[in-house]
Amino acid sequence: MNISKSIFLTKFYPWLICVSGLFILVVINGLTTTVITVFDKSLINEFHWTRSELKARDALPNFISFFFILLSGTLMDKFRVKKMMLFGTAILCISLASYSFITSKFEAYFLHVLFGVAYITSGSVATIILVSTWFREFKGLALGITLAGTSLGGIFLPNLIGHWIDHYSWREAFLYLSFFPAILFFYIVFVIKSSPSDLGIKPFGFSTQQLENENLLMEGLSYHDATKSQTFWLICFSGFLSFYSVVGIVSNLILHTLDLGFDKTTARYALSVYFLVAFIGKLLVATLGDFFDNFKVFTLCCIVLTMGCIGLYTMNPDTLFIYIGLIGFSWGGIYSMYNVLTVKTFGLKSAGKINGTISMFESAGAFLGPIITGYIYDKTHSYQNAFLLIILLMVIAVLISLKFRKASLQTIS
Repeated sequence: MNISKSIFLTKFYPWLICVSGLFILVVINGLTTTVITVFDKSLINEFHWTRSELKARDALPNFISFFFILLSGTLMDKFRVKKMMLFGTAILCISLASYSFITSKFEAYFLHVLFGVAYITSGSVATIILVSTWFREFKGLALGITLAGTSLGGIFLPNLIGHWIDHYSWREAFLYLSFFPAILFFYIVFVIKSSPSDLGIKPFGFSTQQLENENLLMEGLSYHDATKSQTFWLICFSGFLSFYSVVGIVSNLILHTLDLGFDKTTARYALSVYFLVAFIGKLLVATLGDFFDNFKVFTLCCIVLTMGCIGLYTMNPDTLFIYIGLIGFSWGGIYSMYNVLTVKTFGLKSAGKINGTISMFESAGAFLGPIITGYIYDKTHSYQNAFLLIILLMVIAVLISLKFRKASLQTIS
């Protein structure tokens, strides 16, 4: 490889991987865990499911993630991330196309199980490992750009899906969505490389004075050492509480907006606003994390999220979009900082297992949040008590976050 080509690949290809990771998450996370709620009203009208039955469907990918993401992370440590991503995108393509033919909730449940398989093999954990492998410097910025993809799909997909539903049918809309992972599959085949060593180059930010055999994938704590640290478990429990809260809210947001008297177009717009603000939060907060105290930034985001939940509890339609904005922006920051703190604290040596275990707790929260929130609604015919529970959980999350710094210093020492 000539020098000019090597410099070009070292300087620019990592950023291509970063942006590619963003688009991978737009498709994988967007179509398995976020914008699927746009179909809620159509499915309720056709199948007459209760909200708890509907939200049980939404929670299944997180249920599968809870049980199998650690295994997936172990496989990522052993095999190439690229292979896992190809498997996941193929599964998602088949599942979305099959959704257009369902006739019962049990068929929908099965397909959401497959969504979970796609998510754990090609979603956030895989993409975080992929992008982190390519960066020594500006890791926070790179991960912020990539993780913004978990919100980017929610900005434009709800209205696109809504247009397809209104002008065709919800079944045809699912069929059209299957083209996204199909295109992504071939993009990964031809563009994505699992690590810089595949191209014979070094990660972004390596200096020529550093050792030739230095490898980011070999840096950091072992899984055994990480699980002995207090920081690890604090992140796990904080992840459970915050994922329960946010996924519980977002999965019911369209139905809640309709209950407050808004029309379906405004309800879809509310979901898009949430993801737009979350997108900005992920980019901005992760970038600030490269320059400011990560622990203080994280705690501040938890406090703002709690304030947004208090706003939803008031059930005031006039301030709905203000509090959606607070929740979206703060959650974008929390989501990015979870992953930045994890990578910076534990490294990449056992990133698959470490991130996989943390994601188990996050998935448990994301699984219970939609179901319990929907169940409380079915019993009380209001989301207010469900939001009160979420406020209490977020207060606990704030208190846990205050212990991150001390625990992290003990981990490093």
